[in-house]
Amino acid sequence: MEYGITKLILGFSGFIEITECEYQLIKTSRQNLLEVLFLEEKFNLFIENYYEYETELLAIASRMMIYGNADYLLMRNELNLISRRIVNLLTTGRMYLDQSVQHVDHIYGKKATNYDIVKKSISIQYDQYLGYRVMEALRNYNQHYGFPIHNLNFSQKLVEVDSSFHLLFKPIPSIDIQQLKGDGHFKNEVLLEIQDIYDNKLVDVRPLIREYVEGICNIQEKIREIAHNNITTWEQNLDDAIEKFQNQYGNEIGLAGLALISKNDNNQCTLYISKTIIERRLTLEQKNKQLINLYNRYASNEIKNDDI
Repeated sequence: MEYGITKLILGFSGFIEITECEYQLIKTSRQNLLEVLFLEEKFNLFIENYYEYETELLAIASRMMIYGNADYLLMRNELNLISRRIVNLLTTGRMYLDQSVQHVDHIYGKKATNYDIVKKSISIQYDQYLGYRVMEALRNYNQHYGFPIHNLNFSQKLVEVDSSFHLLFKPIPSIDIQQLKGDGHFKNEVLLEIQDIYDNKLVDVRPLIREYVEGICNIQEKIREIAHNNITTWEQNLDDAIEKFQNQYGNEIGLAGLALISKNDNNQCTLYISKTIIERRLTLEQKNKQLINLYNRYASNEIKNDDI
């Protein structure tokens, strides 16, 4: 078997021969970097759905303020719209939870300490956050039995701002404990828990969703933490392979089509090499790294005299 680095583009015939050991090192590093990139992309998908949910609530509040909400059909449309946002959020949350463990398994294996750390982190979030437990139960309920929320309250309330009164518009999505009890398909342990806290009333899901999102963010941060040193090594191995090629053929020909090759008389295996794997992961990690204390944050277009 012959191993090497080349460019698979028309007119290029150069080939840098490498050892099998070098080949396996570059191949493994590339694959592991793809695993962490795919995980960041799935986490980003989840966060984008969370962003769409939050901005939809703000958009509904703006429509309430500007157009009013006296029409039942329009109000029902708003309920269905926010339900869709929540379904998307819960679905991608479950996808992330299932597949994050798979990615860690692909990198380290099920017997590795890092695998156990990630599994434990998931359990910790479930135990720590009521919102996490409720949203996990709600996702299962929504997948098999019913809508994720039962009501969207269009709240209009006078609030005092700078010694004058303003009218505050807020849409409040909620679940109905009595309806969940009547359905008989919601996880009973969690149902009893929220029943004890909310006393059979409607449950505002907004703080629960924020706790759920924060729990998943904690899991992703834990994975980043345990993989950090390994990622640095894998990136260096990929950079070394690219540098080896550039030292031989120069920087002016570019890296398009750069590939890792293993071949014999009958077969050839091609693995393309690109720094895009590294750059894309860093971009996503930088974009989605500030998601802590969500429960204590909110966005507002409220106007105050001392805003500027």
